[in-house]
Amino acid sequence: MLTLALTAFYSNFTLSNASESSPTFYVSTEGSDEWSGTLSVSTDDKTDGPFASLEKARDAVRELKKSHTDLKDVVVEVRGGVYELPNTLKFTNDDGGDSPENPIVWRAEEGASVLLNAGRFPSDIRPLNDLATLDRIKPELSGKLCVIELSSQNIGDLGTPDNSPELFFRSEPTRIARYPNDGFVKITGLSKDGTHEVDIRGVKGIAEGKFSFDDEEILKCLDEKDLWVSGYWFWDWAEQKHRVASIDPSSMTIQVMPPYHSYGYRVGQWFYVFNALCELDAPGEYYIDRDEEKLYFYPPTEEWKVGDFLITRLPRVIEFDGVSNFVLSGFTMIGSRGDAVSGVNLQNVTIEKCDVYDVSGSGFSLSGERILVQECELYRLGRGGVRVSGGNRKTLEPSGNRIVDNYIHDYALIKRVYEPGISIDGVGNCVERNLIENAPHMGIGFSGNENLIEGNEICNVCFESNDAGAIYTGRNWTMRGNILRGNYLHDIQGFQNNGCVGVYLDDMFSSAEISGNLFVNVTRAAFIGGGRDSQINHNLFVNCNPALHIDARGAGWARDHVDEWIQEGKDKGTLSGIKYREEPYLSKYPQLATILDDEDSAHYPEGCEVIGNVCIGGFWDVNKRGQWQGDTVEKAARPYLKMENNFIAEIDDGSYFEDSYHGDYRLKADSAPVQSGFKPPLVSEMGLRSERMKNKARSQRLLL
Repeated sequence: MLTLALTAFYSNFTLSNASESSPTFYVSTEGSDEWSGTLSVSTDDKTDGPFASLEKARDAVRELKKSHTDLKDVVVEVRGGVYELPNTLKFTNDDGGDSPENPIVWRAEEGASVLLNAGRFPSDIRPLNDLATLDRIKPELSGKLCVIELSSQNIGDLGTPDNSPELFFRSEPTRIARYPNDGFVKITGLSKDGTHEVDIRGVKGIAEGKFSFDDEEILKCLDEKDLWVSGYWFWDWAEQKHRVASIDPSSMTIQVMPPYHSYGYRVGQWFYVFNALCELDAPGEYYIDRDEEKLYFYPPTEEWKVGDFLITRLPRVIEFDGVSNFVLSGFTMIGSRGDAVSGVNLQNVTIEKCDVYDVSGSGFSLSGERILVQECELYRLGRGGVRVSGGNRKTLEPSGNRIVDNYIHDYALIKRVYEPGISIDGVGNCVERNLIENAPHMGIGFSGNENLIEGNEICNVCFESNDAGAIYTGRNWTMRGNILRGNYLHDIQGFQNNGCVGVYLDDMFSSAEISGNLFVNVTRAAFIGGGRDSQINHNLFVNCNPALHIDARGAGWARDHVDEWIQEGKDKGTLSGIKYREEPYLSKYPQLATILDDEDSAHYPEGCEVIGNVCIGGFWDVNKRGQWQGDTVEKAARPYLKMENNFIAEIDDGSYFEDSYHGDYRLKADSAPVQSGFKPPLVSEMGLRSERMKNKARSQRLLL
């Protein structure tokens, strides 16, 4: 019946029909895959109407393309409702349009909520009344806990506590039972038994994971059958999770299983234990017993119903492979154990007005050319927000990828570090007018050449890490031509206010323009870590302590890295694998072509400029008593820098800004910096652009 209906439709569909109206397929929760899918609602006699499944609509478009090669304006419209996906929805090179001007469009019904759910709303839930289990937790919690039978939910592989299904309750993230419930326990000592010492730039520790603690609460976890720890074991920016091999109560020592942390372990660093049934003691915590296939949960409220629970299930919501000329518009996606949308080898693919939340992976992970991600809200993510790569670093062919006007917040809930709100890699990627906030580590990470990061607002990131960058990149001489312009970074202080970095050009990264940005309450707001040919020009720094950091690490503790690059240049004629003395690099970056002509100066930040900046409040490169602030601007770097025409005022006396007390940092027309010729950053061109996205941000901030 279905085959006959579709055959009739395809044979009757003509190009003249296409010119008169767009060929559109419809999907509805009230549809049927036995129908043609060409009607938005069913007929009165229920013999035709929309499809029921997304897969059927995809296959119908494929068949239509086979029979009509010159189709125009093909649309799949999904009507409002919740679509619980049986499998990841996959698109290939069979599913795109024939040109950028004629894409295949998948869109949600206008004004309707269309939810694509890769998770599972579990149904087999009951109050926990098993006395033996309650005795392992706290008997006084009887009547407050519930149990979900996972064996009947088609969840699939339960993984490990580092990669398990995640539970959301009433669209709020929960967490695996842990101790302490908030904060961390400190490492108080290191084992000398069978361990090897490490010494990294004078910071000492051990290579193997065997360390002591002084919090006796952890001893309650001795009988846990699959206990784990998560910690910042050596550096404040490098977190890792381990399974616990043993706990010795006599010495108060934990031994973890390898692989060990790549840097090692040292006294004073912090960790917590998790996946402990005995620590299921706070509302919003859960524990999975993998042997019994049960999930135990402490609901935040005594009143709950089956529909309140969501468990992540499928690896992805949508997967693209080799798709060209495609638009995905207006969908909401939840419930994946991995990235909500992944895509490789893409050409001219747009994702717009799509919201992603309650997923264990990232929002979008995409590679290709001319990718556009715009007006999407991504939040409550286990990993990062949007990851896009494209372009050719050898030829410097730009990708044309753009990430514009998105609101990304409350991410990296599981993998805490190196999961930025936005990450770009390659050549010619543009990140423009996004709002990124509330994350334990980076806001934007970038690598490659000729990338533009402009007009973004970033705040309250790096709150669980130090020596971390709100905008970060590092360790390359050849990744040149990047522009970071007109961004607004504010309220970024690091873990326990110990300091982090605004724009962080780490470990000799070179040739970036940091210009026209507004930094407010950011430590080490603009940071050049030994790199060359970068500019910090025409920025406005307000209450930044310090505003500036430049060092000569390439001639100091990081000298070995530079020596390795020099040796590569001698032996292979390349730097980081790039033929830097050949076209197009020779013409594009002439300073790079001569970088090894003087091997000694190659170790220093030669060619950097710091010109025409304004610093009000906080301090610039010395403190208010005129004393050097450590290596804020290292003396060894100063001979190689061009620093001029920078306006510095130690105190905001009210004569500079329109209303700094209420966050209005527009400089007054008659203020001294403006009168001296400084062109202030255009605050009106920072942050979200569309009213739709601004309203989303306002609504979220009202909830906080």
